[in-house]
Formats: sequence, C-alpha cells, structure tokens
Amino acid sequence: MKLNHYIYSLIAGLVLMLSACSPDEYDMGKKTYVSDDLAEGIAYTVTIAGNQVRLKSNITGCTPLWVTPQGRSQESELAIELPFAGSYEVTFGVETPGGVVYGEPYTFSLAQNDFSLLEDEKWFLLSDKNFKSGDALPDAETLAEGVSKKWYPCDANYGIGQCSGPVMYLSPYDPDGDGAGYTQDDVDNGVYKDIVFGTGNWKPNWDPGFQSWLIPATDPYMDSYMTFSMDAVNGCVATMYRGESGEKGSSTGANMKGKFNMNLTEKTKPTISFTDCYSMHNVNADDMCANYTQDIQIIELTPYILQLVTKRTNSEGNWYIVWNFVSEEVIETKGECIPKEDSGEIEKVAPVLPTFDNLLDDLFTTEINGVTYVGNQMTFNLDTEAPYDWLWWNGSPNVQKWESVTGGVYNDSWAPAAGDEVEDFELILSKASDGSYNYEFGEASGKVSVAKGVITFDSEITLLTASSDQRTVAVTSKDFTVLAMEAGETLVIGVPESKDENGVVNSYLVANLLYKKISGGTEGPTEIKVDNSKLEIIFGDGNPDRLRIQLYNSWGGKNECIDITKVKLKKNQTLKIQYKVLSGITWNEGAAPKTVIMENRIGDSFEDGCYALEYASKFDTTAGAIQTVSLPNTTGATQTFETNCCLIIGIQNKGLATVETLEDGSPNVQVEIVSMTIE
Repeated sequence: MKLNHYIYSLIAGLVLMLSACSPDEYDMGKKTYVSDDLAEGIAYTVTIAGNQVRLKSNITGCTPLWVTPQGRSQESELAIELPFAGSYEVTFGVETPGGVVYGEPYTFSLAQNDFSLLEDEKWFLLSDKNFKSGDALPDAETLAEGVSKKWYPCDANYGIGQCSGPVMYLSPYDPDGDGAGYTQDDVDNGVYKDIVFGTGNWKPNWDPGFQSWLIPATDPYMDSYMTFSMDAVNGCVATMYRGESGEKGSSTGANMKGKFNMNLTEKTKPTISFTDCYSMHNVNADDMCANYTQDIQIIELTPYILQLVTKRTNSEGNWYIVWNFVSEEVIETKGECIPKEDSGEIEKVAPVLPTFDNLLDDLFTTEINGVTYVGNQMTFNLDTEAPYDWLWWNGSPNVQKWESVTGGVYNDSWAPAAGDEVEDFELILSKASDGSYNYEFGEASGKVSVAKGVITFDSEITLLTASSDQRTVAVTSKDFTVLAMEAGETLVIGVPESKDENGVVNSYLVANLLYKKISGGTEGPTEIKVDNSKLEIIFGDGNPDRLRIQLYNSWGGKNECIDITKVKLKKNQTLKIQYKVLSGITWNEGAAPKTVIMENRIGDSFEDGCYALEYASKFDTTAGAIQTVSLPNTTGATQTFETNCCLIIGIQNKGLATVETLEDGSPNVQVEIVSMTIE
C-alpha cells in the first residue's frame, strides 16, 4: 500500500478544491517551488518548547500543507503537543502553478517525556487494558513501565457501538439515521456534515454483520488485531497484524510495528494518526479509501469498543465506513465483562416482512388503456436498469424498512453488472383450468404456488446471474419471498442472503421484475399533483439573489406540496413543470432572466452556474405569463427522487429584478404551479 502517496494525493485534492493562489502571491519572491525550496528554516520554522512544537509557515498568500505526527493541517501557524520523548517528522508543502509540492520530511527530537499532556482519558481507554472510564489516570511510575491494550475486529453483537460485525456504513447525508437528511436539529446537535464523538446522536444506516460477499465470519481479517502501547522509552507504539489470506484461525498476512498519535484538540472530534502502519481494515477495502493513516476519526471509544471512521473515496461515491473493534477482554469473556448499564445498546426492531392481502389477485392485475382488471396470464420482464439488488433490514427505531444496497449502481467487484440475457428475460405466470397456476421461463415450465408472501416453483430456477472476475451473483431458488409489489407495475422477489444473531433473515438477494405492458398504445404523460397552498417560496441559503420555488428538500423545508416518491425519471424521460408568477417581482427594464429546475440527481448545479445549463429556459417577464421548465434525464439510468434529494425551481433575479420581502426578510412572491408531468 502506497500510504504516503495516498496521503499526499488526498491533501492535493483538498487544496485544489479549497484554496488557490496566484504565483505573484508568494512572498519568497518565486513563481514556483521545487522540493528543495521547502526546507525548515527557509519556508517554515519548527520551534520546540518542552514537548510543545510550534510550526510556522514563512509563505503568505497561499495555504500551507502540513503533515505532522498529530495529523494534517492547513493553518499558517499551529502547535502540536507530543507527550513522549523520541524522534518525529514533519513535512511541509504548498500549491504551485504546476501542482502541489512537498519538501523533504524534517526530523526533530524531544529529549523528555511530559506526562501532563496525557490528561484526557482517551489515551488510556485506547492503550491501557486495566483502565476504565472514571478511573484515576495512571501515575508516572506506571507510565514509565508502560501500558498496552489489544483490539480485535468486532465478531458479534455485544450490545455496544450499535454494531454486530467488523464494519458498517454511515450515511454522510443523514448521520443521525432519522431518515430526514440534514435538519436544523442535526445542526443544533452538532452532526451537520460530521459525526460527533460521545454524543450518541449518530446511527449506522447499514450494519451488515457478517456477509459472504463482504466480510464473512471465517474471513482471515477476523484474525487481525491492533495493540496500542505507551511507555517512557518507546512512546506511543502500534503493533499490528492483518490477516490477508486463508481463513480465520489459520490466516497469513502482514505484521507491522509503527507509531501512533492522537489529536484531542477538538474534544468532539478526536483523531488518530499512524506512522509505518495504518488504521486496520480488510484487504478488499485497500482501494476503498485514499487515507488510512492521517486524521482517522474516532467516533466511539470506551473500555470495550473502538470505532474508527474512514471516508470512501473510490468510484462508488462519498460514504463513511465505520471499522469496529472490541477489546481483548470482550473477546475472552464473550462480552460478559461489559456492564449492562454501560452498553448503550439501542433496541433494534427485528426484521418484518411486508404482508399482502390479495397477493394472487395483485399478481394478475394490470391496466389496459386506463382500465384495471384481473387477468388469467401475466408476463414479467427484468428491470434492465436495476435487475437485481440486496435488500437489508434497517431496524433503527427511526427507520424500520427494507433498504437497497446497490442503489441501482453496479461495479466490477462485489456487485457486477448483469449480462445481455436481462433484455430477453420473460417469466410467464398463468391460471390453469383446474384452479392451479403454471409458469413458463425459457425452456423451463411447470407448476407454481403462492402462499404467505412466498412464490414457490416446482423446481429450482435461476432468474439471473451477474459475473465479474471477482465473483458471481445468482438469484437461484424454488422459493422466492415477495419483498415489494405494486400491482401492474413492479414485483420484487428474493432469496435469503444473511441472518441476524437470532437466526432471522435480515437481508435478501432480490430480482426486480416489471409487469409487461399489454396495451400497444402510446403511454401518456404521468401527472404529479401539486398543492399550491403548500408551495414554499424562499431565498436560497438566505441570499436575496437566489429566488427559489422549493418543491422538495430533504435537508429542510415544508416538503408538503408534492409526493416526492412519484418523481421517478426513467432514462430519456423528462420532468416538465409549468408555472406562473402572480406577484412580488418587478423586473428591470431590458432584463433577460432564466429559470431552471435545480436538483442533485442529474444536473446537480445551483446558483449561479445552473442558469448556464443547456435545459435552462428563458423567463417571460410578461405579467402572468406561463413559464415552462424541463429536466431531461440524460444519465442513462432511472433517477428516483425520494430520499436525500432536492427539487427546486430557480428564478434568476440577481441584478435583474426587485423582489418584495416580508418583515422576516423572506420573499413576498406568489406563484402557481400550473402542471407537473413526466413525459
């Protein structure tokens, strides 16, 4: 693993996004730099006072880039505290017109220990197996001899850390797991954009436990461990083993010995950084995150559990990956050492399958030219855009539903794309004259029965396979559980994939089927009803230059004027909205404004760049004129607006109009949505 490359690449990306400076802004008189220029004493200084090390950049007008024993920083001047004597390195870099340049690491030494810098108990919760929360901190004699603690990947549900396995996922869009995305409560509670340590106000959106395709119970990774130790001679030492091949109990892998340091400056966001080793993770996650060494966030640390967060940076998109570890004591006692009052256990709701009152009738229900009827034969095709998925049970008290794992996105590893046979898929169900039911599927045919939410075929069938060089996914069985159904539209059936600690199925591998339309006529537009009495007109981000008609916003707003679940654009479909501004805007003479649909699924562009989008429309400034805005789905895949989304109409008013306001500063603009359709 090229850890330094990962660190520097991540820093470079952050800098390019967050800062920029022109060549003329460098105060050292040069338009560009090479590594030799960025030396200590020239480009920056390191001043040591006891065990406090002050770092100061001599370059102004440009963001400095520090890599320190306590993590990264972009401050011009900062101080780091290092409790133990020893040799340390700091690396300094800057952005130049040709990119980011770093100097050679500068090595400095601290001659003495300063145990007064270990006043935060997190040091000992991490590295002292005898320390419990609230205990008196170890004295100098104990520290001189040394303390240590061993951590293993979590292997069961111990009622702590909201986890039942070694890894879980946490939504960056909804960190408290209430299903509402970012809300003002999240901001007030400190979970906006980041997870906050020690508050308990974050929840995983997926705890997979042990998955055959992720980290099974026999995975060699389950032999891995991290031992953190502190002593007066060696300082902060991390000794690690990672199981990489074979099986648990007989694995082979990598042994590492390095240093660790914690940055506890922000009490609600402690971090840990590593030198010559890394934050523990399994082999398959090597390419998932660019950074496993610097500023790894600690979101939970008790005598019994350690939970570290890395941010996914691969093509699968931004997400928080939570790595769960339990102490050696927990493993040895099978969790009996954990006081019940300290567990912080969240009562999850056991998996609940959907029920269907008239499943048989619904299976044979269709619509022809606007008339719904129950027929004798029905043909199903696979959804070509999302033919299969895993549905897992989110038992959070605030959620309690079966949720998608793939989100309709496939890759070359754990969720390979299905093959061409998807296009030719046909499953035919029909009623026989004797009251039984038949099926035809390719060359296979026979009897099928339906009872208690399960469709049972008289022999095993494979609905689809999806393969890559790394794995093959096959939806194969005789018995298929119905996970979702909309009569005449969709049918989701699947087979058990995993079970929880109580032996109850908590995830299914499913095939997504569509009813084959019988009507040969052209399907008309889908109308979405809009309640104009609940329409919300706002200034986006409180900026009076951003006039918005807010139809829906997961992260705030009333969200009552439309049913957002109805907004589903298949590939090449277009969302079309017609509206009128009734009052509240006075246009400047000669103004030529635009109007556009703003959202985060297709164009993902907001003020002011959104008005340059190809599908932005000219706004007719004639009083009472009907405005038309369209959003074409050119992504090549179905886009569903349901969670973590926004749907807003923007009216370009910056420098073009005067907008009436109310006493609270909000716009006093009246708007009527004339129609909203998907065509």
